[in-house]
Amino acid sequence: MKKKIFIITGESSGDKLASSIVRHFRRNKFCISAIGSQHLKNNKIKVIFDSAEISVMGFADVIKKIFFLLKKINFTIKYIKKYKPDIIFSIDSPDFSFRVENKIKKMFPKIKIVHLVAPSIWAWRESRVYFFRKFIDHMLLLFPFEKKIFDKYKVKNTFVGHPFFENKIKYRKFPFPKNKKIITLCPGSRLSEIKIFMPIFIQLIKLINNKFGENFIYHFPVLKEHEYIIKYYLKNCKSIIITIDENKKNFFIKKSLFTIAKSGTISLDICKNKSPLITIYKTSWFNYFMIRPFIKVKFGNIVNIMANKEIIPELIQFDCNVKKIFNIGSTFIQNKNIRKNNVINYFKYIRKITKRNTSKNIAKIIERLC
Repeated sequence: MKKKIFIITGESSGDKLASSIVRHFRRNKFCISAIGSQHLKNNKIKVIFDSAEISVMGFADVIKKIFFLLKKINFTIKYIKKYKPDIIFSIDSPDFSFRVENKIKKMFPKIKIVHLVAPSIWAWRESRVYFFRKFIDHMLLLFPFEKKIFDKYKVKNTFVGHPFFENKIKYRKFPFPKNKKIITLCPGSRLSEIKIFMPIFIQLIKLINNKFGENFIYHFPVLKEHEYIIKYYLKNCKSIIITIDENKKNFFIKKSLFTIAKSGTISLDICKNKSPLITIYKTSWFNYFMIRPFIKVKFGNIVNIMANKEIIPELIQFDCNVKKIFNIGSTFIQNKNIRKNNVINYFKYIRKITKRNTSKNIAKIIERLC
């Protein structure tokens, strides 16, 4: 009889990570269903609803969608009770996943729960560990510095490294005007982020063109479901490339003079492509003032957190404005050494989270728990 695995992802990055892992499950021995999106669907996994539906950021978004999210939590619990999995494997999105898993563990103590992308208790709200250690059977860690803190709280864990970095990218070539240089601009994967960052990027494009001439192509890598809104924002802009395909996205990031990206998982995508990087982050005033008193780290970018210094320039909240982004962007445009050293310095830390066969090893850990 086949064992059953249920996967919970809450956003596109989790869906992408899950898709690289499910390829290593022995399909003849496992049934798999999930909350996921296109990457899992492409791997012929049954998806009960799209993870984009529960992708929210900050207190304000949660409050707006609270009744909808509660409905989705209850729907998921009912599905799991009927499906009766041997393993629940959740990736990131703890606010949703943990609420489901806590209730399921009380009802079905024998179901094993494995979580990938540990909550950042080293950054804020360390006391959360007392809640989730009651039901998490195994925590899979992306970063080596996390192990010490999870060992301290006696949460069973394994440092597995980051699946994004286990394989080298095989680049395909795509045409673009050879007399122009590419700048990649990443506004995020959530609509709330797009609404914050796209107006900033449009102003930034105008400033760059005014100072340096219209010698640039501006590349926007986006999710397919957000292509329409990005096109709407950019309807009056010239020399724009919008990519939804992974191969095109990687090609244009690699070819970029530099990239400006919202802080988050996309930063690691940029690092994998070895593009010079500037990190930005901004949220609503409500979210910022609710979260800021609890933050224990100086930086937003995970590379800077690992290094405990600003290797990748980052502009957060008050500093995340067009003028300051333009000033740093101008130095990147004008100084090749700044761009070169940016990549050299951050890649020293990327190597620390790079392990061979990460996805395969994660699949083995999950299979052993079944």
